[in-house]
Amino acid sequence: MLNKDEINILRTVKLAPLFILVLSLIAIVSIFKNSNNHFNREVDRIRADSILERTMLIKNEVLKVHDLIKSEKAQSIKKIKTKLQERVHEAHTIASSIYRNNQDKSPQKIKLLISDALRDIRFNKGRGYFFIYQTDGLSVMHPILPHLQNTPLWDFKDIKGSYVIRDLSSIATSQGEGFLRWWWKKPADIKTEYEKIGYSKYFSPFNWFIGTGDYVVDYENELKKEILERISRVEYGNDGYIFVVNKAGVILSHVAQEHVGKNRLDLVDGNGVFITQEIIKAADNGEGYLTYIGSTKPNTGLPAQKTSFIKGFKDWHWAIGSGAYLDDIENVILAKKQALNKKNHQELIQALAIGATISLLLFFISIAFANNIKNRFQRYNAKVTEKTQQLNELNLSLEDKVIDRTQALAASNKELELALLNLKNTQEKLIASEKMASMVSLVTGVAHELNTPLGIMVTSISQIENEIEKLFIKIKSQKITRSELLRSEKTCRLGVELLNGSLNKSIRLINNFKSLSTYGEPEQAKKFSANKLIQTLSDSYQSVLKSHNTQLTLAFKDEVMVMSYKDVIIDVLTQLIENSLTHAFNDTDSPRITIQVSANNDQLIIDYFDNGLGLSYEAKDKMFDLFYTTKRNSNCTGLGMPIVYNQVTQKLQGSIKYTQPSQQGTGFTITMPMLYQTEAYQLI
Repeated sequence: MLNKDEINILRTVKLAPLFILVLSLIAIVSIFKNSNNHFNREVDRIRADSILERTMLIKNEVLKVHDLIKSEKAQSIKKIKTKLQERVHEAHTIASSIYRNNQDKSPQKIKLLISDALRDIRFNKGRGYFFIYQTDGLSVMHPILPHLQNTPLWDFKDIKGSYVIRDLSSIATSQGEGFLRWWWKKPADIKTEYEKIGYSKYFSPFNWFIGTGDYVVDYENELKKEILERISRVEYGNDGYIFVVNKAGVILSHVAQEHVGKNRLDLVDGNGVFITQEIIKAADNGEGYLTYIGSTKPNTGLPAQKTSFIKGFKDWHWAIGSGAYLDDIENVILAKKQALNKKNHQELIQALAIGATISLLLFFISIAFANNIKNRFQRYNAKVTEKTQQLNELNLSLEDKVIDRTQALAASNKELELALLNLKNTQEKLIASEKMASMVSLVTGVAHELNTPLGIMVTSISQIENEIEKLFIKIKSQKITRSELLRSEKTCRLGVELLNGSLNKSIRLINNFKSLSTYGEPEQAKKFSANKLIQTLSDSYQSVLKSHNTQLTLAFKDEVMVMSYKDVIIDVLTQLIENSLTHAFNDTDSPRITIQVSANNDQLIIDYFDNGLGLSYEAKDKMFDLFYTTKRNSNCTGLGMPIVYNQVTQKLQGSIKYTQPSQQGTGFTITMPMLYQTEAYQLI
């Protein structure tokens, strides 16, 4: 028999599961409400953070462009002066050289030679020229106003009242050289005077000063054009760009090129906002944000609501801006909201599962207790206490493990993000370093290759000039003999031959450098038979091959039709053939070249082999390096294989690799698309 207390305890045990279920439901409802409130707060925070992040991004991009313009304008006068100083030094060097090399002539003759040498020199897109004055103000040479020659201009004033010639002469004689600002006529507008910055340098042999100048307005217009070109290339994010509007409402830069140059002062969006006028107002106020319906979204080409940041550049009356499209911000918010919702949903399911499991477990334990409590009440009561304590400890241990795991995952994520950021920074530095190294190598190679023919040309011209001068002196003195005349002719012919050879070599070098460039696409891609194209090349090369006692063999399996660039393929194969004829067959008894054409999975495959000397390990590693050649003393420039590599990989969108023939010799396998993908072509 159970006593009253035990019956009450048993009854309480039987009712305990119901109480637990009620408490569990209350706890679940509370958890759900708290989770929902937390979710809403997180959504609001994400929205605010996303909008702030986007607006700060566009502001930073606009401020970077504004700082660039400000810096370039601040440096503009300094750059003008540097260029003018360099030009006058060049003219002074030319005059000094003519004076030194013509000491046997009269002063008047030397003056005429110097004037003629400088008269037709133009620079700065045709508006720059040199002038010569005596230090007393007499005009010696002025190519734009030739009627002023031999005219004293010591008392000439510009529209500001400055004695231009007097001041230039004073600078040259007192300082040796220096700058001056004045007003002068343009070559294309001799009726109007414009502000000009000039530079003069004293020329002591004739008591002259030589000078030049540039118009401030022209240089500033060039600077504006250059900066707008740079701005048009600025892109960030998925569709971020910079736009520029002047005070008159003319679009100077925009992602939609059809808007550039148009006056959009009266542009109105769907809400009645005069967009361009509001942009100009914001620029007049210094800076500000503006919300409106943009006329063109880059990735859709359709109008879309956006918020723009505007910054004014008052010196040029420009409004510089960039905007963020609100639908993009909403998409970001929606994606973050969905991720947060998914996370909260998973956490809620886990809480419900744990609560339901615990409730069911307690329910069945309570039933078991109720069925057996009559005979084993005390023992089971103790066990219930023990089990309850163990269960509580298990819950605490489980919660501690969950907390530890969450913290460990958060720490790992931060470490991974930091490692990724360091990797990106390192990669960018490596890319920049490689680009600079390539540029230094190219410039050094170009200078080295062009130096020899240019030096020969200078020497040849000097030799011919001296010989002609000697000949003229003897003709004037009427003391020339036939043998001297023939000797002079022979010397001049030799100089002309050297000059012509050096010019041709320079032209070939320049053409090779142009072939290395991947700027611009080749001619329009056409459909043609690769077999017939290579057969035509073979036929045209027979005389050259015959002169080298070399056999060219063609191997075609089936006719291969391709859509590509004929001239580029011909140029590649020509370079390979010329390379073989130059390098491969020095000690080969029966020189032979083989070209095989085949197709595989929409790819054109050209296999090229010769049975020559083959390549050393060094040549295999460096054959595509600029200016690498094994025959430097044979007028080989080391540009042939780099040209082949650039044309195959960039212009033909293919690949080229070295293949070792079964016996001796050299081989290459060229693989390219049979159908040229024009949309994949990129200028680099």
